[in-house]
Order: sequence, then structure tokens, then C-alpha cells
Amino acid sequence: MTLSSNRAGTEQPTEAPRALVPVLTGGMGLSMLVLYAIGSLGPYIVDDLGISRSGVGFLPAVAFGTATVMSLYAGHLTDLLGGRRVFIALLAVISADFALLASSHTYALLLVALALAGLPQSLANPSTNRLIAAHVAPARRALTIGVKQSGPPVAALLAGVALPALAGALSWRSAVALVVPVALVTALLAFAVLPRDPAPTERLRFGLPQPPNAATRWLMAYSLFIGCGLASLNTYLPLYAHQRLAMGAGEAGALISAIGVAGITTRVLWARFSARLSDIPSSLFGFAVAAAASAVLIPAATHGTWLAWAGALGLGGCAAAGNAVSMVAVTRGSGFGRTGHASALVSMGFFGGFALGPIVFGLLADGSAGFGGAWTFVVAVFVLALISARAGRRTLRAAA
Repeated sequence: MTLSSNRAGTEQPTEAPRALVPVLTGGMGLSMLVLYAIGSLGPYIVDDLGISRSGVGFLPAVAFGTATVMSLYAGHLTDLLGGRRVFIALLAVISADFALLASSHTYALLLVALALAGLPQSLANPSTNRLIAAHVAPARRALTIGVKQSGPPVAALLAGVALPALAGALSWRSAVALVVPVALVTALLAFAVLPRDPAPTERLRFGLPQPPNAATRWLMAYSLFIGCGLASLNTYLPLYAHQRLAMGAGEAGALISAIGVAGITTRVLWARFSARLSDIPSSLFGFAVAAAASAVLIPAATHGTWLAWAGALGLGGCAAAGNAVSMVAVTRGSGFGRTGHASALVSMGFFGGFALGPIVFGLLADGSAGFGGAWTFVVAVFVLALISARAGRRTLRAAA
């Protein structure tokens, strides 16, 4: 199989193996599973180790802090080594990381395990997007990316349903240990079924990452704010429901599943529909508006827990879908540059939000502002996301 490049920086596809989409979807879900595991198991971890609310926020923040830094190089590394090699490597790292997470009996070891988790997160989008660009026809890329991006909400669904139940029956460490063989089997499947990386059409050298162009910058800003709000939701919604809404640990963890169900549906549908849109910033603007409106429902849930479920569904359907449509924009070659590099930069913005959001939320929740002030922060970052999307529309119009 061969690979060629066009002037927009995207690749011309070769034959797509049937197993490509399910394997990539599984890898994407596993790369983000640690976030949903921490969120759904939050009440168990807090009770076991006596961690404060802000301490819980530092766990995903460490992971996504690593992912943010590594994203500076992840795209270039993927372009250099090839999507298949990088994808298999990240699955192996996930397996090792969950083994370390399961053996962690102190907060310090948890932080080390979460820091390691940032490496596969940074490599997931560049490697999977490169494989799609190499092996999927342009007409099918949007749907393929939508299905592939549904991996994280599928992971959220499974984490919210299975992990609290397993933790209640066994322990939270035993629950996360079961992820280790799943990641290993997925790595073996990827090795067996994914086509070998084609030879590069131009000589690449590893060096300092190139700065983002104007089209990529606004998409990074949008992803930063969406990531802030979404990570805060995934990390703290079960804990908030358990401590303030008097939900049981299992029921509170199931809220993560609600986010996952909504995310699975909307990522696939919107990614497919976005292939027909010439104005992607407008759809991203709509996502941010709906996400801000849904976030308002969460603090209002003290008047009725059904509002927490409604907010979780709304945020899962809107905020999570924005990332899928962003990846569609990158792979369409609309002035964003080389696929791997642009994917990594946009992911860097998203991961930066995932690192920052839980820290700010936790500090607010532990301080005088309480949970009310923390959820106001979530609404505010979604408002900033819609402002970024509006600015992106003007940027692309000026470039055209």
C-alpha cells in the first residue's frame, strides 16, 4: 500500500481493512478511560484514601497536563513513525498504566499513574486520524471519525455502569485492574489486523513543533474551553451527586454513563452531518450554546435530581460532540496543515482544558464559593467556547 499527499496536507487513502474502525474506536476509548474511571470511582477513592475535593481534581489534571505537553510532539512523532506503530505502542502503555493504577495504595502513586496516562492520550488522535487519512476515502472520513470519536463516550458508558458495581463487589483497585487484559488484547488485535505504515512520500526529521496557523489557533482555543467544562463534569459530577444530592455511590457513578450515551449518539450523527457543512464554526457555536444551557441545570439539581440527569445528557450530547466535529475539520484539509501535526495541536488545546478545569473546579468547591461557584465556572467556560467559535468563523472567512 502507498500513501500520497495533496497540497492541503492530507493523505490520499489506500484500502481500508474492515477491522480498522472497531480497533481504532476501542483504542480511543481506552486512551480516555482513566478520566471516566476516576470520575465514576471518585466516592470510593475519596473514602479509601481520604482525598479532598481539590485533591481529586489534581488526578486528571496531572494526566492531561502530561498530555498537553506531549501533544507538542505527538503529531510530529506520529508523522515520523507512522500511525500503526504509534497506535500499538499507546495501547501497551495503557495496559502498563492501569496495572500501576491498580497497585497504587497512596495518593502519590496515584499521581504517578495518572501522569503516565497522559502519554497515550496525547498520541490517540494523531495516530488514529493518520490511519483514517491513509486508509479511508474522503467521502467516508467524517462518519469514520464520528464512530472513532465515539470510543471515549462508550468508555464513559461502560465505566459508569461497570466500575462502580465491580468496586462495590470487589474493590476499586480490582475494578481498574480488569482494564489491563482488555488493553493488551486490543494491542494484539491492532498488531494483527492494521495494515503496515506506508513509506513516507517526503523525508521527515524530528524537530521542534511548528507553531499553529490562524485556522488551528481558534480551534485550539475552542477545544481548551470545551475541555475545561467537560473534564470538570466528568471528574466531579458523581462526587457532587453523592455528597450534595444524596445519591448512592452506584447511582452517582451512573451519571457518567448518561454522559456516555449522549456522547455516543451525537458524535456519530454530528460528525456525519458535518461533512456536508461548509461552516463548521457555526455548528461548534451551537454546541457551546447548548452546553452552557445544560450546565446551568447541574447546580439547580438540588431542587430535583432529575435535573442532574438532564444536564448530564445535554452536556454529553453537546460538549463531547464538539471534539468530534473539530477532528473532522482537521482531516478535511481546510487550511489546518499536516493531519498528524494539526490533530495534535487541537488535542493539545483540549487536553489543556482537561488539565485546568478540574483544578479550578476543585479549588472553588473546597473554598467559600462551594459547589455553586464551581458550576458557575463550568457555565462560564462554555460561554468562552461560543465566543471562540464566533471568532473562528470570522478567521476562516478572512482566510477565504
